[in-house]
Amino acid sequence: MQYVGSELERLALNDVDPNNADLLGRSAFNRYYYAAFLITRETLGNMKSNWKGTAHAEIPNLLQTGLRKPAKAELKKQVKTGLLDKGDESRLLGDLNATGNELAQLLKLAYDARILADYEPEIKTRKDGRVIYLKTHKLTTASQWPSQAQKHCAKLMRIWKEIGLAQSAPDPKI
Repeated sequence: MQYVGSELERLALNDVDPNNADLLGRSAFNRYYYAAFLITRETLGNMKSNWKGTAHAEIPNLLQTGLRKPAKAELKKQVKTGLLDKGDESRLLGDLNATGNELAQLLKLAYDARILADYEPEIKTRKDGRVIYLKTHKLTTASQWPSQAQKHCAKLMRIWKEIGLAQSAPDPKI
């Protein structure tokens, strides 16, 4: 997906027809969003199998609140058995919450751009030098969504594993 987004971005920047450039630019925003979404969905499915089918709009909520319940329950057991102390519990929950919130914010921003690109064709993209904008969204920023999502997802998997909820932490792929 990220490759397709970058090719669409390149084509949009080089197309002299503003209508074609607009269509290509919109499609690039869409591909970058889907790359980030698919990385996140794969990671959530690796964390807990029933999270794999989570709807687009529900993923930010899951990242901000849904991760906590199983994590808290597992950490509470580990504190009770003496495997962890309260400081470790607090650190791991804090890291999980911060990473989940950061990824949720990234996906919300990307989703907003994707909605503009897909459902508001009257709002045209514009070029400013070698940067394509859709309202305030920059395509150069959008191109980084997949790699940012991958970094956040890798961190979530490391935390999940450290909590004891994952047997292995496969790296999400772009």
